[in-house]
Amino acid sequence: MKAISVVSPWGDMIASGEKTLEIRSWKPDVIPMMDVALVQNKTPLHQDGQEDPNGYVVAIIDIVGCKPWLIEDSRQAGCDESEFTSGYLAWEISNVRKLSKQVNVTAKRKFYTLTNSEAKAIAKWPET
Repeated sequence: MKAISVVSPWGDMIASGEKTLEIRSWKPDVIPMMDVALVQNKTPLHQDGQEDPNGYVVAIIDIVGCKPWLIEDSRQAGCDESEFTSGYLAWEISNVRKLSKQVNVTAKRKFYTLTNSEAKAIAKWPET
């Protein structure tokens, strides 16, 4: 199972449906990406190889599109217009399945693959 990490509170905002766009400076290699574990953590991961052992899966999501981020998309991105950065991309998120219990995993940069045991633990806590 593929995973992507986001810094708190954005994972909770995506899981609740309040945030429908994830803003990144890079685009996924493949669109759509289905059944991606959304890992929330508290430490921003800026360098390759950086990890946060205190991450946890809050939802399973589908990434169905990627478009240039427009300032008018700020609310959907969970921020206000003052945080807008030209040239960034807005990943369109759909089919959000919030877990009924958070599952602890290590948060990593970019997309990464969860272990089999982590994926099995996630399967035990389907959408609420």
